[in-house]
Amino acid sequence: MSISEAVRWVQRSTGGQILGAEQVPFEGRSITRVKYMDHRGRVRYMDNPGPGGERRARGGPRRDDNDDP
Repeated sequence: MSISEAVRWVQRSTGGQILGAEQVPFEGRSITRVKYMDHRGRVRYMDNPGPGGERRARGGPRRDDNDDP
C-alpha cells in the first residue's frame, strides 16, 4: 500500500484529521506510519493501515476528559 492509499484509508476509517505520514524502518522492514488527530483531539499513530495490515493505533497516556490533570 502506498503512503497516499494509507492516508486515505486512515481518514475514511477514523474520520480523523491527518497530520502526517511516512515510511519508517521497523524490525528490518519498512512500515507506513500515519499520524492523525481523533475526534476527541488526541494525536494517534496507525502503523501499516489498511486491510490485512498491522493496524496498531498508538497514542499517549489515556485519561477521560472528566479526569483532573
